[in-house]
Amino acid sequence: MKKIVKILALVMAFSIFTCVFMACSDDGNTDNNGGNNTSTGGNTSTGEGSKYTLVVWGAQEDQAMLKEMCNAYAAANPQNTYKFLFGVQSESDAADKVLNDLTSGPDVFSFASDQINKLVTAGALARLGGNILEEVKSINSAESVDAATVKINGEDMTYAYPSTGDNCYFLYYDKSKLNLDDVATLDGILAKAASLNKKVHYKLNEDGWYLSSFFFSNPNLKYDVTYDANMTETAVSLNYNNAEGLEVMKALRSYLSNGALVANTDDAKLLNAVANGEAIAAVSGTWNAKAIQAAWGDNMGVIKLPTATIGGQQKQLTSYFGYKLMGVNNMSKNKGEAHKLAMWLTNQQNQLLRFQTRGFGPTNKVVADMDIVKNDLVMSAVFSQQQYSRTQKGVPGAYWTPMSSLVTSIITSLQNGEEVTDATLQESLDALVDAVNKTAE
Repeated sequence: MKKIVKILALVMAFSIFTCVFMACSDDGNTDNNGGNNTSTGGNTSTGEGSKYTLVVWGAQEDQAMLKEMCNAYAAANPQNTYKFLFGVQSESDAADKVLNDLTSGPDVFSFASDQINKLVTAGALARLGGNILEEVKSINSAESVDAATVKINGEDMTYAYPSTGDNCYFLYYDKSKLNLDDVATLDGILAKAASLNKKVHYKLNEDGWYLSSFFFSNPNLKYDVTYDANMTETAVSLNYNNAEGLEVMKALRSYLSNGALVANTDDAKLLNAVANGEAIAAVSGTWNAKAIQAAWGDNMGVIKLPTATIGGQQKQLTSYFGYKLMGVNNMSKNKGEAHKLAMWLTNQQNQLLRFQTRGFGPTNKVVADMDIVKNDLVMSAVFSQQQYSRTQKGVPGAYWTPMSSLVTSIITSLQNGEEVTDATLQESLDALVDAVNKTAE
C-alpha cells in the first residue's frame, strides 16, 4: 500500500483509457479549496446541470472496481453528465508519474502513503478543508488520517483521503506442514522446511521494504528526517551502521546461508512455489491472499511475522505499515468536483466494496468494526501485525535504492562459497548510511 508498492502492475495506460458516460448531479457538498467548475477536459453548464470530464488513476487490478464505483457516483447524482477516463497506474510509483506533468495528469489518483511528502513538496495535492475534512476525520481511523497529513510550520495539513489500511507483510503457511510452534520463529520454520525438502519465500534481496523488517526488530535502529516549510528534506540521520545494526547483518548472513530460505523472489515466483508445493511458508501481504488460498485451501494459515535470532536473542520481525490514499490533483481544472469524487471513492460503501472485491483492509471505522472484517482470517493477521510495525511515513527519499541492494553482494558471495566477514558486513552498512544521510546546510 511503499510499496504497495511493487506488488501491483507497473503500467501506465493513457493510450487505453476507457470512457463511461453517465448523467449525474452536483449535490453542493464542496470543500474549501476554491476549485473552479471546469473539468480537466472542460465542463459546461446547462440549465439542467453541468458536464464534467474526470480522469481517475488506479492499479490495473482495480480498474473494474473503480468503474463500478464511478458508475454508482453517476447514478447517485443524475443531473449532471460525466465522462470518466480511467488510467492504469500502480500506487507504488504514482507520485513519479503524476509529477511528470501535473497539468495533463489525473484529477483523482490513488497512491501509497509514503509518497505524500514528495507530492506535497511539488504542489501536486489539493488540501482538504471545511466540512469534508471534518467528515474524513470522523469516519476514518486516526492513524490513517495521520498518514494523509503533513506538518508544515507547526500546522497539520491533510492532503488526501484514506482508502485502505493494510499495506504490511506477514506470514502465510501451510497448516498441513507447519504448526503454531513451528511458525513462532524463523528458525523453526526453516528447520521444518529443510526437513521436508521444502522452501520458505521471503523477499530480502532487491527489496528494502521487506529487508527493513530485520532492522526494525530493534527500536533503536531508525532514521530521522528534518523538513523545511516546503517539505523538502534538509537533514537525514540513519544509524544502521552501529553495533546493533551489525548484529542484524550477522543474523542476515546466517539466514541467507540457509538453503531453505529463498530471498531472491517476487510475487510470481512466490505464488508459483506455493502452487506447485515447493514452498510451505511465505512472507507477503493481502494482495496474494486469494491466490495462496486457492492453492492451499483450508490449510492456509496466516499469522504475524515470526521472531528471528538476532544478537543471540529472539527479536520480533517488524514490518512497515502503510496506507493507500486517494489524492486530488492541485492542478485539476475541476478541483471541487474531484474532491467530491475522491470522497465518494473512499466512503463507507466503497471501502466495504474494496474489502469484498480485493480483500483490502478498511480505514473506515464502521467497516473495520463489521464482523465480516473482524472475522476474516487475513484481516486478523493484518491487525496482529500492525502491533509490530512502523508507519510508512517520513521515509528518507534516498533510503529505498541502497537499502534494496544491501545484501545483494553478500548473497552472491555466499552462493560462490566465499567468506563474508564481519568487516564486509560493516562496510556494507557504512555505504548504506553514507548514501542515505544528509547534513543540514
